[in-house]
Amino acid sequence: MKFPLNLVKSLLAVASVAAVSAVSAAPASAFNFSNIASGDTVGDAYANNFGFTLEDQGGLAVFNIFNFGNSSANSMFIAGVFFDDNGSLSSSSTPWANVNNVGEVAFTGGASNAQFPQGGNNFSTDYAFFSNNGAGNAFGIQAGEKLGLAFAANYNNVLTALNDGSLKIGLHVQALPNGASDSYISSNSGNTENTPEPLTMLAAGAAVGFGTMFKKQRAQAQKAE
Repeated sequence: MKFPLNLVKSLLAVASVAAVSAVSAAPASAFNFSNIASGDTVGDAYANNFGFTLEDQGGLAVFNIFNFGNSSANSMFIAGVFFDDNGSLSSSSTPWANVNNVGEVAFTGGASNAQFPQGGNNFSTDYAFFSNNGAGNAFGIQAGEKLGLAFAANYNNVLTALNDGSLKIGLHVQALPNGASDSYISSNSGNTENTPEPLTMLAAGAAVGFGTMFKKQRAQAQKAE
């Protein structure tokens, strides 16, 4: 099959970004999300379509929250991100939202005790961030998009807390098939630790790049119809 010129250009652009990133690699670790035990099961099949990385950015611990997308649930989006912290994140500093976002993503939040859906007694919210679109999905983390959240915290301390489970991250995902929603929680097993950012992010970056590219092409095609 012959690829359109704009698709080839997009592929080259993604490769170029990865190559440039290799020059300024920063310590990073990649994590998965899993289903919540005894919680709703409607979204269980999509838990692997979300993930996050933790980056060390010189005194800032940066969380990159990804929606890798799924063709059978292409409308699902992350509407809320919750943190259950046990002291690893700086309580004296206001976190920053929308750090190097990818896509039309916009979130607002900070210190909060907002209830994490399905979190129960095993999740006590310290920070919460919500998309700026109410019940809609315009600024949520849609397929191929990323949200960046930064805390003034020690990377190694945060990494340790993620690995031992004293720091947990929860996602609330909406617009699953049949209009359902579900929640997921960070997993402290199967993560990739102390990996240079380009190696950790290559697959994630490609997924984000391709997802964004195809979404734009699809929108252009719909306008042309």
